Amino acid sequence: MTEKRAGTLKRMRASLCHHCPICSYGRRHPESRIGRMLRHPVHADHCAFWKAERELYGGK
Repeated sequence: MTEKRAGTLKRMRASLCHHCPICSYGRRHPESRIGRMLRHPVHADHCAFWKAERELYGGK
């Protein structure tokens, strides 16, 4: 059950990031200021939502 719960929580976090208008804009426009901020190590290495989205939906 713990593994299933972890999977559910990861999917929920990934979904929030995937449908977030700011994150969506940053993914569509990686050279924009927002796109660069989202990919910056301070954000990319510590944001659980971004990490889950990258793992489930894939990313560059």
